[in-house]
Amino acid sequence: MTTPPVERTPYTLALRTTEVIGRFEADGGAAVFTIDNGKLLEYAEHPGTADYFLASLAGCALNLIAARSVEWELPYPQLEIGASYLVDENDSTRFASIELSFSFADTDVEQSRRYVDDFAARCPIYNTLVRGGAPISIEVTTA
Repeated sequence: MTTPPVERTPYTLALRTTEVIGRFEADGGAAVFTIDNGKLLEYAEHPGTADYFLASLAGCALNLIAARSVEWELPYPQLEIGASYLVDENDSTRFASIELSFSFADTDVEQSRRYVDDFAARCPIYNTLVRGGAPISIEVTTA
């Protein structure tokens, strides 16, 4: 006996301009946030697209690692992730590099690597970038 497939619906955001030139609003229903273009504003009060990009990539890692710690019944890890990117100087539509630095404060090297490998295998943001040829480097340190 097979179970019928569950109907899936995509997560949708509506993005729009605001009265402030260079400020945009993203509305996903439960999640509403502002995106600023620092080049068009005298003072950017909100993150820009690059900030959200890096936060979404590192946030995916934090979410997956936190969930795995619970699922694997391990202590909740103390973790900080540094994220950076550099745009290709000859092609502004491509990344020259993306770097993620995982710094675990209370997790041994083997478990830290297990967490990071699991993130790399499961994160759709990371995998979409890698499959598209984005040069992503990962560093893992423990204390």
